[in-house]
Amino acid sequence: MRAVMYKGKEAMVVEDVPKPTIQDPLDAIVRVTTTAICGSDLHLWHGRVPLPPGFSFTVGHEFVGVVEEVGDKVIDFKPGDRIVVAFNTSCGRCFYCKRRMPSQCERGQIFGFGQLNGTQAEHVRVPLVDTSCERIPDDLTDEQAIFVGDIFSTGFFGAENGEIKPGDSVAVVGCGPVGIFAQMSARLFGAAQVIALDMVPERLELAEQAGSIPVDVSKTNAQAEVRRRTAGRGADVVIEAVGNFKALESAFSYVRKGGVISVVGVYVEPEFPLPIGRFWGQNLTLKAGVCNTKNYMAQLIPLIQQRKVDLTKIVSHTLPLEQAPQGYRHFAEHTNRTTKVLLKP
Repeated sequence: MRAVMYKGKEAMVVEDVPKPTIQDPLDAIVRVTTTAICGSDLHLWHGRVPLPPGFSFTVGHEFVGVVEEVGDKVIDFKPGDRIVVAFNTSCGRCFYCKRRMPSQCERGQIFGFGQLNGTQAEHVRVPLVDTSCERIPDDLTDEQAIFVGDIFSTGFFGAENGEIKPGDSVAVVGCGPVGIFAQMSARLFGAAQVIALDMVPERLELAEQAGSIPVDVSKTNAQAEVRRRTAGRGADVVIEAVGNFKALESAFSYVRKGGVISVVGVYVEPEFPLPIGRFWGQNLTLKAGVCNTKNYMAQLIPLIQQRKVDLTKIVSHTLPLEQAPQGYRHFAEHTNRTTKVLLKP
């Protein structure tokens, strides 16, 4: 089968690899019908993830597909079922799963970062399929359903962690796909205004279409603009959806005293210099972590069916799998007005 393989920094190559097989009675083999390039995949592209030289694997973790084969102990899914899969598998029974923390599952794995082969391929092996997936309703397309397995759930998780209350002012740092979905989710939680901070024109356009107030941080004093729109105080909640230190540092300048900073950007660095004096002195709350995706999937699917959100607005390109390397480059370099790339095996 064909698959997108990581070969090093700025090197994604489409190659022939063996089709996966059942390795455990709780596995399924899924034919991928739509997959995507995620912003966290770009950490591999940019060389931010520490990996040994010459290490190669199939990338990708956002996908939907059709079940082709299941292990002997799979109960909830059968061949022919259309499913959307969480980017991090979970068992549903361990200490962490029972505490609604499937992202920390003792048996869980993440697709596409060298731990478990990824989803930018014609087929993928899905471990723990019964507790890592949801069935896609017949009235939803691949394009509507795919983001439930990662970035829509992550944006919603960021809004929930922000403890957004009706009438709050929310600032979102970053208008990439997760940032846009965090903005949509903030509205679902009742935010009175959502201020969207970025410097990429097409991303700011998407934010405005989502009902947010776009602020180009390359042309505007963003801290002053946030305070101007919040009676001089700063935002009640700041969601950081970029995943770099500069973005995280800026979040502290946008939040009001007693406010919440919710971090959903992906970090691989071991340390960050926390401004502890300001953090302590202003009674700030900081929440960060990997999204517990499986907790949200069944909850969010009906919102899509009811047209309360239109997730497809972020998609700028749909490419055949063979063109994945071009998709990566455009997405990474913000060229060709690329905001989100779907791949069709």
